[in-house]
Amino acid sequence: MGRMESKKKLGRFELQISEDDQDVAYLRLPSHPGETCKMSKSVRLIEILGAYTGPDVSLDFDEDGVLVGIEILA
Repeated sequence: MGRMESKKKLGRFELQISEDDQDVAYLRLPSHPGETCKMSKSVRLIEILGAYTGPDVSLDFDEDGVLVGIEILA
């Protein structure tokens, strides 16, 4: 994902919207360790639900299997 433009902190959540593409957003969850996070797995919502027809949503997990972020492509 490209460089992030706007950041809105919601408590311990952080929403980032790409400055390159306004249809791309990333929600950092409170469990996200920050810039040093190594994602070990990304799972698309359609892989879980099959019949899902909404925006492209990916769930990002760290090396310990903890959900740390959600990417949304509208």
